[in-house]
Amino acid sequence: MDKGEGYFSYVRWDIISLIPKGEHRILEVGCGTGNTLIKLRELQKAGEIVGIEINEETLQDNFNRLDAVLIGDVEEIEPTFEEDYFDYIIFADVLEHLVNPATVLKRYAPYLKETGYVVASIPNVKNYRVLLDLVLHDKFEYADGGILDRSHLRFFTRREIHNLFNQAGLDIVSIQSGFGSGYLGNLDRRMNNSLGKFLPGASFLTVQYLVRAIRGNSAALP
Repeated sequence: MDKGEGYFSYVRWDIISLIPKGEHRILEVGCGTGNTLIKLRELQKAGEIVGIEINEETLQDNFNRLDAVLIGDVEEIEPTFEEDYFDYIIFADVLEHLVNPATVLKRYAPYLKETGYVVASIPNVKNYRVLLDLVLHDKFEYADGGILDRSHLRFFTRREIHNLFNQAGLDIVSIQSGFGSGYLGNLDRRMNNSLGKFLPGASFLTVQYLVRAIRGNSAALP
């Protein structure tokens, strides 16, 4: 999605769909306006919502609607949470913006319950739109949003996502393809479903991956 006026207030329904109802303690790293956390509570999927956000102004009037907020760069601030505290820790389109995403994941893993999950969305640089521009036109041009967002510091494929979580001591229990919204997103989804019958594991139609992971040797189930 290209950055627009509502970019940081966008409710991440894809992330919400991965979390069942319950009085969960949820931390979102890079929570923007906090609207996804607030919606999780409204849908009775969260009992306690906590955000980390680098820009305090982004939260605006929602600051007091969260139970706690840490302001600062997630790669620099020192977390003050109790270990084994959160049922879910969300990294929605955050890890690709970090200098050392594996270090951040590893730092936050102890705050996850043994039965808890890290939930993340990560763009797929192997997407065919990126590949076609690269192969046919020698282009790898940054943009204001999307897979080649100019603020992205890291780029991932499905394999490299597995490597990232392994480095952090986390085990991926599910990884789903996301195809964006609108006509093109629906078209990519249908094409992926058709091609999957002939090319298992094909990933060039995927725009982003939705990941659920647990702490290594955790008692949590997929």
